[in-house]
Amino acid sequence: MFLIFATVLSLLRFTGSFEVTVPQRRVLAVLGQPVVLGCSYTPDPKEGLDSLVVTWQRSEDQQVVHSFYYGRSQLDKQSPNYAGRTELYPALLQAGNASLRLQRVGPADTGRYLCTVSSLQGSGKGEVQLEYAAPYAEPRLNIQVKCSSISLQFESEGYPAPQVQWTGTPGKNLSTQEEVSGPGEDGLFLLRTSVTVEDPGPGVNLSFVLKNSALGQELLRPISFSLAPGGLGNSIDGTRLTIVLLISALCLLVCLGLAAFAYIRRQRT
Repeated sequence: MFLIFATVLSLLRFTGSFEVTVPQRRVLAVLGQPVVLGCSYTPDPKEGLDSLVVTWQRSEDQQVVHSFYYGRSQLDKQSPNYAGRTELYPALLQAGNASLRLQRVGPADTGRYLCTVSSLQGSGKGEVQLEYAAPYAEPRLNIQVKCSSISLQFESEGYPAPQVQWTGTPGKNLSTQEEVSGPGEDGLFLLRTSVTVEDPGPGVNLSFVLKNSALGQELLRPISFSLAPGGLGNSIDGTRLTIVLLISALCLLVCLGLAAFAYIRRQRT
């Protein structure tokens, strides 16, 4: 009786020494870069890889991301969503490293990943939260000038949806619009944001800020230009660009043309 009890106690102690851990509970993947989901277990130098089983799965739907048993990777039951994109580190497996390397990460890969390791010592699990982000590209500015207003639009691509802020001269009536579509096949959101300045007067001074909180990215683009006769001076990021465009004269010609057209039509009638 004592011998049986001692044997059971010994087995419990032996099993209890086995542990599976993840060094990072949250991992951020960046567009165009591979990501490593860390997972380690208590190794036994005397134990070979033939008795080791490593399985990576999606926690939400139990998709098989990568499997290792019988001394090699077994991918016949791997989810097609991960085919050709995963690998372990065979040279480090016996040392206790069961980390997974995932390539070509996109928005669909975000979620919780479960690392399960079993050996002759015991078994254990660890979970990693994978998040995805892509830096926003340099915003592209488009300016539309009308007789009584000016519209400015910025376009950019990135992930996730950004925080956008327009600030203008006090007292000016700013009408803002924002559209975020996607993500597309490239794994990016398309941002279109615009502001309309009514009765701009002699000049416009605005600031545009785009923030990607996942990456800590912040793009600040001040915009200032003068509507004085002789040209439009446009300053973005300290770079002065002179556009030879007589806004006032153009608006005047358009208005005179419309008035002349209306007068001729009325005379013919």
